[in-house]
Amino acid sequence: MKKTKLQTRFFISYVLLSLAIVVSFSVFFYEYTSRILIERETQNIINLTSTFQSQTDQAIKTMDTVSINIGYSNLIMSNIEKYFSEQTVSWSEQNALSELFVALNGTDIQVAQMNIYDFRGGEVGFGTRNISGTVDFSQLAWYEPTLNLHGLKYISLPYNTDALSKTTKVSAYYLSLYRTYYNKFGKQTGFIETQQTCKKIFKDVISYGKKNVDSPDVYIFNQDGNLLYPYDAADIPDLSAITYYYKALQDGTNNILAANPETKNRELIVNSKSSYSGWTYITVQPEETILRPVQTLSKLLFTIVFIILAGASFLSFGVSRSLIKPIKQLRNIIRKTELATLGEHEGDSLNTSFDELEELNQAFQSMSTNLKTSMNEVIDTKQQEMKSRSLALQSQINPHFYYNSLSSIIILAEANQPEAVVSLCRNLSKIMRYITDGTSPVVTIRQELDYIEKYLYCMKVRYQSSLNYSIDVDESIMDIEIPRLIIQPLVENALKYGTNCVPPWSISVKSTVCEEYWRIDVIDSGNGFTEEALALIEQRIEAARHTQGMPDIEINGMGLLNVFSRWRLFCGDDLIFTCQNTKEGGASVSIGRYLN
Repeated sequence: MKKTKLQTRFFISYVLLSLAIVVSFSVFFYEYTSRILIERETQNIINLTSTFQSQTDQAIKTMDTVSINIGYSNLIMSNIEKYFSEQTVSWSEQNALSELFVALNGTDIQVAQMNIYDFRGGEVGFGTRNISGTVDFSQLAWYEPTLNLHGLKYISLPYNTDALSKTTKVSAYYLSLYRTYYNKFGKQTGFIETQQTCKKIFKDVISYGKKNVDSPDVYIFNQDGNLLYPYDAADIPDLSAITYYYKALQDGTNNILAANPETKNRELIVNSKSSYSGWTYITVQPEETILRPVQTLSKLLFTIVFIILAGASFLSFGVSRSLIKPIKQLRNIIRKTELATLGEHEGDSLNTSFDELEELNQAFQSMSTNLKTSMNEVIDTKQQEMKSRSLALQSQINPHFYYNSLSSIIILAEANQPEAVVSLCRNLSKIMRYITDGTSPVVTIRQELDYIEKYLYCMKVRYQSSLNYSIDVDESIMDIEIPRLIIQPLVENALKYGTNCVPPWSISVKSTVCEEYWRIDVIDSGNGFTEEALALIEQRIEAARHTQGMPDIEINGMGLLNVFSRWRLFCGDDLIFTCQNTKEGGASVSIGRYLN
């Protein structure tokens, strides 16, 4: 089979060029058309927002005009002053006042309700309902703001009430416009309130939303940033998302196209602020809705592109097939390659006509073989290093133990206790045999505890009634393998530092076993660790954790650091090793392992 260069085969393929041309045209068409649609929709929404603002401002101006006319009507003000000054008001006087208000409101009923309040809390109202009574200004939110405006208008937030229902109790949303009125001496003497339903104030906004499918969302805020429309809480989907629109346009920007932080969808946001009411009108249209026509056309274009690419793919199928098959074969070889299978595929051929792929296969096989050789050398070296570390650390224990044991024999001999010396020597012989056994550096917990039992017996002979000990280890962990002489130094330390107080002394070896870990605790009844000793132990253990080579431990300074270093070499990151004081005042050293 004649081999050819890979780049030669791809040179004759024209699919990428065709694809690049079609995709470039599609992207250009989409971007160009989208920009035009967004510009047109932006202008349309600006005009729409202006229309909403004009209609709403006109409704507020109507309420304002009625309020001003009431305040400037001498006839109404004189009758109101008389009404509030009299103890009782006749029906004819109230009817005459009602006719004045009806005439002022006009035949087209400019506002739904007109209310007058004097500063003493008196109230009279005409319109949808005739009202007469008193109010407590301290309970009314509009009292202070209106009073501080000195005759200028104050517009409330939308509120829901059924107080203006004529017969049945039907609630509706209203807006109120308040201002103070003055007597003939120029002194503020009361308040004028004109009320109108939100349906009439926001009539154009509501009507547009009902008549048009996919109509933009409209939000209206007052000068304090409080939401006025939608006024019904049931129509507000997410207040935090709506507040985002108001904050996003506080820098004076008229319109922006940005991603909503709540929905993550891009939206066109247009705003307009009324110089009359101070309200901010915000209209929001999702970009997806604006670009729906171009998206539909793009789908048609993509269909055509798909047909073109299908034809081009069919033409290039013959070329690509001869390339894909050997690549898949090489990929499968690489996926199946692990440490255990390195070098197994040496000499295998891909049976391909491409020189580059065959060269790549041969390079991979050569790399796999070399890597296997290197890994074997590293593993052998690591095993020898681990064995040398363990033996070196274990060898540091033996002289230390010999020294303590010989001291005990000397003390017993000086005390004329030959039977105890014989018994101690017999146990010491077994202990020496256990220590010097070089067949395996690893033993079971059972073997280690048997050795510790003999060791503590020797110490018991030495200290007699001054020393008590106990070994209580769960049978379920007795056959777990551990390094030789890993628990004995902990017991030896407990004897060394737990007997530096007034006897009797006690040494206990006990276990804790659960699903996550097992642990053996060596506890003494001595004075415990000092704070300085605990800090020093923690410092040396932390330094040992970051030591890569053989731990630097002297013969007379092995102790807890020796045990920790050996246990870390044996367990790796699964080890448990803690030093602490008990509640009773003694010391406790724990060694264990987490279970995978």
